[in-house]
Amino acid sequence: MIDLHTHILPSVDDGAKDLSESLEIGREAMRQGVTKIVTTPHYLEGEYELSFKELQDRVVALQEEFDREGIEIELLTGSEVYLTADLAKKAKDGKLTTINGTKYLLIEFSMRSMPSYVDDVLYDLNALGYKPIIAHPERYFEIMEDPNILYNWVEGGVLAQLNGGSLLGQFGTKVKETAEILVEHNLVQLIGSDLHSNRYRKECLEESYKALEGLIGDRHKKFLVNTENVVEGKDVEVNPILYKIKSGVFGRFKKALGF
Repeated sequence: MIDLHTHILPSVDDGAKDLSESLEIGREAMRQGVTKIVTTPHYLEGEYELSFKELQDRVVALQEEFDREGIEIELLTGSEVYLTADLAKKAKDGKLTTINGTKYLLIEFSMRSMPSYVDDVLYDLNALGYKPIIAHPERYFEIMEDPNILYNWVEGGVLAQLNGGSLLGQFGTKVKETAEILVEHNLVQLIGSDLHSNRYRKECLEESYKALEGLIGDRHKKFLVNTENVVEGKDVEVNPILYKIKSGVFGRFKKALGF
């Protein structure tokens, strides 16, 4: 398994606080069968903004520690970029770190509200040759209220990455039910742990893939293939979206979430 979304680098953001915790996370990930981890520290100008060189140096240093400790996991570079109006310019200027040097860029935004310019930024990134991946869409309040937002993005060529912990109820009942609906409608194509420590929000891919299989059967294997394709820079084959959420279905959706 490949973990596409992690905060395993020590003392970089709100993830692993030190090297010992990073090693602890790595041991648990290896126990679960993870073979590659993409390190995706937050990127937010003025708060978290490691350059590619700084990030690469930290990944190399942690890889050396993994090798020394017998943790058989390959670490790859990446970042979780906070969406801003000038994100496409930052990408064009080489300020952003994509996943393993590919065209894929992991993006997040505010949980509570989406900026008016989100569609324009996603379009501009696509025009520049990047492939945006929306991190944990099931956790955004507006998508919980109206999944058609994500439908329109995926139809436009954007990908979406589910947090495995969402399927396990780690973020509450509403997020879990939203995650299940997005999975069942083929609105998410990738899965990652979004781990931050070995206690709170820890590695969970082993259990998450079991939950995926319980929801969609053999279709869960597509997530494994998709993740491999992303880190190798290959195209991801998106399963046909079952249907756009219509009014009657959306009513049941809202009822399920308690709106």
